[in-house]
Amino acid sequence: MSVSARASTWLFSVERHAFRVEKWICIVSLVAMLVGICFSVAVRYFNLHLPDAGEIAIFAMAPLTFVGAAMCTYTGTHIAVDVIQQVKSKWVRKTGRVVTALAMIVFGAVYYWTALGFFQTALSSGERGLDLGIPIAIPAFFFPLGMALVVLHSVAELIRAATNEPSVGEEQP
Repeated sequence: MSVSARASTWLFSVERHAFRVEKWICIVSLVAMLVGICFSVAVRYFNLHLPDAGEIAIFAMAPLTFVGAAMCTYTGTHIAVDVIQQVKSKWVRKTGRVVTALAMIVFGAVYYWTALGFFQTALSSGERGLDLGIPIAIPAFFFPLGMALVVLHSVAELIRAATNEPSVGEEQP
């Protein structure tokens, strides 16, 4: 096995493990949203003198959005991939996959840079949510994390496209 083949195998393994973690992050986010909203509704309905737990649901949207975007990149369930898969020509499909992967790398890198600044500002400010006092840096962390994962998945897809391997979404079970 060549060095480049070993490197891509290693990258694909890292990518699969990252995807497993991404799924759990999104599951926990959805559960936190559900619990936070249900608790908030109960507090309002029964007129309880408790802090509004809706903040948990709002903050849980960040990991769901940004890590979820990375999951869509991995599984190939974003609009560019849907369009490419409808094309009959193998050359056009391969070119489309390469162009899409390159565009996603640029997108992820630009937004990672922006997100990192946002996260650092949130971290250094010490700002907290109004109701429960949750640090703003916690949901802000998921913005650069999600964009870094988008770049990881896009680089792996670029390698798959360049070496004529199927996308993760096209692999047979």
